[in-house]
Amino acid sequence: MIDPATADGTVFEGRVHRMSVERLLAFSGGPYALDNWPARNLHVDPDKAAQAGLPAPVASGLQAQGHIIRLMIDLLGNAWSHGGKLQSRFRRPVFAGDCVQAKARLTGHATEAGVTHYTFDVWCERQDGEAAVVGTAACTVDQRSPGGNAA
Repeated sequence: MIDPATADGTVFEGRVHRMSVERLLAFSGGPYALDNWPARNLHVDPDKAAQAGLPAPVASGLQAQGHIIRLMIDLLGNAWSHGGKLQSRFRRPVFAGDCVQAKARLTGHATEAGVTHYTFDVWCERQDGEAAVVGTAACTVDQRSPGGNAA
């Protein structure tokens, strides 16, 4: 969990994740009970991706965004699940085999009566340093509550 004494401007980094074909299949392959699983779409099928003009299957934007959410949960605990807010835009594709890493820069925080409101710039970066997803996040944490529940 983030410490309320953390300086604004501090950058936090999540783990690096490789977007393997297996990850894309689990996220975008459709229900496992589907006849002829996996679903044939540009997220999991190289031929469908090529038909769409893509060099490889492309991860769903929500899949990359999920790494930002994981980082917010790591930083803010239960409070994120109870009241975190994320606004994001999808800027660049993430292809099968790419690596991504979520990052967050603390842009502001204020504590009053044991309750801290945090704001962040957030992004999910590809291995080439380009941001695939960018946005902002905000959450209020009750420092007096076990697990830092939302205030």
